Amino acid sequence: MGTGIRTLFSVDEANQILPLVRSIVRDVVNDFRELRAAGRERRAMEVETAGGHSAHQHIEALKDKVDVYSARIESYLRELGDLGLEVRDLELGLVDFPSLIDGEPAYLSWRLGEEDVSWWHPADKGFSDRTPVPLPLGMPPSI
Repeated sequence: MGTGIRTLFSVDEANQILPLVRSIVRDVVNDFRELRAAGRERRAMEVETAGGHSAHQHIEALKDKVDVYSARIESYLRELGDLGLEVRDLELGLVDFPSLIDGEPAYLSWRLGEEDVSWWHPADKGFSDRTPVPLPLGMPPSI
């Protein structure tokens, strides 16, 4: 992706790759949840224990678990990036597809749990500014 060329998606193109994106994002959200839980548990044990041997072993195991989940998430994020997508929230599973709406830079916005890609926001705005995609749906972006 180092070519500087940015992929732009129409609604139809975004929805065509959505099954793959949904699968990856589901894994990201689940692994991120596990990563946070292991990290919280590790920090709590480090604070609560005086460094006993069994506690130390458990803390090391939790560190290893955090490393594994971190590596998996990084791999998923690379895969989504290679598709041309931008992940906005690991906890919510929020993904943006670069696009043009009315000739202006924009993002088609999708969140895990949504049936399809049917929301957008201007490139300089975020999730809270999402609005339904204007009709006609599926028109290719005008470059």
